[in-house]
Amino acid sequence: MNKERENRAGSRTGGIAVGIDIGGTNFRIGAVSRDGQVDHFEKISSQVLCGPGEAVELLEEQIRSFLERHSLEDRTLAVGIGFPSPVDAAKEVVYNCPNLQNENGGFDGRNVVRFLEDRLKLPVFINKDANNLLQYEIAVHGWKGKGITIGIYYGTGIGNSVYLEDHFLGGKHGTACDLGHIPFYLSDRYCTCGNRGCAECYASGHVLRDIWQENWPGEEFPLIFKNHSSDRPVQEFLEAMAIPMASEINIFDPDRVVVGGGVIEMEGFPEEAFWDYVYEFTRKPCPGRDFDVVHASREPGAGTAGSAFYAFEQLEKIEK
Repeated sequence: MNKERENRAGSRTGGIAVGIDIGGTNFRIGAVSRDGQVDHFEKISSQVLCGPGEAVELLEEQIRSFLERHSLEDRTLAVGIGFPSPVDAAKEVVYNCPNLQNENGGFDGRNVVRFLEDRLKLPVFINKDANNLLQYEIAVHGWKGKGITIGIYYGTGIGNSVYLEDHFLGGKHGTACDLGHIPFYLSDRYCTCGNRGCAECYASGHVLRDIWQENWPGEEFPLIFKNHSSDRPVQEFLEAMAIPMASEINIFDPDRVVVGGGVIEMEGFPEEAFWDYVYEFTRKPCPGRDFDVVHASREPGAGTAGSAFYAFEQLEKIEK
């Protein structure tokens, strides 16, 4: 497949990359040009990857079906995929996706790249989803080489990425910046990852649903912030969201923070109260409030475009 990667890298005219953004809730896929145009965008439930059988085979079926439906086989240069999981330093193996499980363990420990490249005969590049989401923002805003950028995404879990000048922070094993799994002090809650006290036990979308079911099950869940922002359970949830963010801001002293995700985008989200909690915990006098706050793009294809940008970037490295 290395030869195939080299051949695809040199084929530019009219070529696209298939960008895939896999979240704990939604599976998004699109055909993306080098300038970021997303065509044939589709969004379905991520549960299509959690049925009987091997998750990697279910993913292959989704990709192959997409290519065939839109007659993209001859135009596709590569496939870029963002997983709701850290991936190994070699960018081949998915460590664990606790929100995408089936009877065979889902994607946990699977060499997704080797399997898909063998089946699809295309170069495949995987990354954690938060990196690809932030990759989109870096490209759109032209932030490469312009300081430190942090991305934090509150969805089913907590996605996190850190971009240092011109590269992402990956770590020895590829697991750096897994902010949702830093521990809270004296916790008695266990995370889906198996550890005790992770931030995601207090500040993620599935916890917000638990708060709703425990306190206001007769109301519509999407209106929880609109109806109950000042109530104690929601205020405690906001503080729990703020603690990991403020911790990372204190560590990196960033130029800017990109914040997004389904929780932030819910109707009536009390943004002012949330940032009050964040600023309460940031170190004074610096970083204090001295960083830009940027809302992540709400373009539905942002994650797919970011995954494709990552694939194009990797192809260019091969070409060089």
